[in-house]
Amino acid sequence: MTSPISHTPELTEQALNDFFDVTSNFTLRPSYEGGNISTTIGFKQVHYLIEAAVLEHFRAAGLGATTLYVEYGVGLDVVSVDTRLHTVLMLDDAVAVEVKPATRDADTRLRFRITATVQRDGAPRKAVTTTFEVALRAIEHVENSKPVPGRLTRFVVPRLGRATPRKIAAVPVDNIDLSAQRGVTTRSGDPVLAEIIGDDNAFGWKWRVPYFYCHFTSHMQMSGFLRQMEEVLHLFVADRGIAIRRMLDERSWIPVVTKCDIRLTDEVRIEDELYTVFTIEDVFKAILFTARMDCYVVRDGALLQVATGHITHGYVTKESPERDWSLVTFDEEVLAALSGKNLAAN
Repeated sequence: MTSPISHTPELTEQALNDFFDVTSNFTLRPSYEGGNISTTIGFKQVHYLIEAAVLEHFRAAGLGATTLYVEYGVGLDVVSVDTRLHTVLMLDDAVAVEVKPATRDADTRLRFRITATVQRDGAPRKAVTTTFEVALRAIEHVENSKPVPGRLTRFVVPRLGRATPRKIAAVPVDNIDLSAQRGVTTRSGDPVLAEIIGDDNAFGWKWRVPYFYCHFTSHMQMSGFLRQMEEVLHLFVADRGIAIRRMLDERSWIPVVTKCDIRLTDEVRIEDELYTVFTIEDVFKAILFTARMDCYVVRDGALLQVATGHITHGYVTKESPERDWSLVTFDEEVLAALSGKNLAAN
C-alpha cells in the first residue's frame, strides 16, 4: 500500500491481514487552515494530517469510517496521541507519511507508529514521529449492523474509557453565556475550577462543548481535545500577560510546540460543560516549558476526568528569509509569568 486511493475497496481476508501487518505510505499536504502565523503549520493541523493518513490506512483495507459506522455499527475513534515535532511544516509541503501497524496480540486498542518526512534542501527530513491509538466504539442507534470481523472484535468498546468519579464539594454554576460560547475562567470565580486548581500553578477554563467538536451524534472526538489544548494555552498566556499577539508584535516571537500527547480517559457528550485545567510542570533551560492539560466533567455531583495530556511549548525567531529557525531564551518577564510570580505581584 503506497498511496491514497480514490475509492474504498471491499474488505477481504488478505486486506484485513495487510491492515495489521503491512506499512502504508501516503503523500498528503497540510490543511490551509493551519497557516495561522506566516506559512508555518500549527501542531493541531499537524495532527489532523496524521489522522488523515491513519484513516487512509483503514480505507485501504475496506474499513473506511463510513463502512465501519453503517455496516458494523462502530465509530472509529482516536483515543491517544503521543507526538514529537522535529521540523516546522509549511503550507505547501508535500508530506510523506508512513503508517506502521504496531498492535500487539494482547492490545485492546489498535496502535500505529507514524513518521512524517518532508523535503528540505533536496533531502528528506523527519518532521513528525508519533503513536496513535484507535478504538472502535459501539454506536447504539445504528440498526441492522453486522458483527465486525473477528480480528477486530477485541477493539470494540461500549465507551471510550471509564474514569473513577471523584468527590467534589463545589457546586457547578451555570455562568456560561451561550450567545458568546467563550466560557469562563478561574478569574471569573467558577467554584469547580477553583476547587480543582487549589494552590497549583495552573489556569482553568469552563466551556460548553458544541456539536461540531463531536462526531457520531454522540461524543467529543480527539480533534476537539487538540483544539481545546490550543485554546487553553492561548487563554493561559493571555491571562499571565504574555499574550501571543503581544509576543508577536513586540518581539517577533513565534509560538512553537515540540511535543504533545493526549489520552482520553472517558467520554464528553455534546453540550457537556467541560472544565479544562492547564498546569505548568517544568521550565527547561529557559527555552521550553511543559504543561499538563486535564479535562473534567461533573456528572451526578462527582468530578470525572475525561482526558489528560501534555504540551511542550516555546518560541522561535526566523533567522533568515528561508527556513532557519532558532529557539529564544525566556526573559525575566516570561519566566515570572510561567511561574505565576506576576500574579502574586498584582
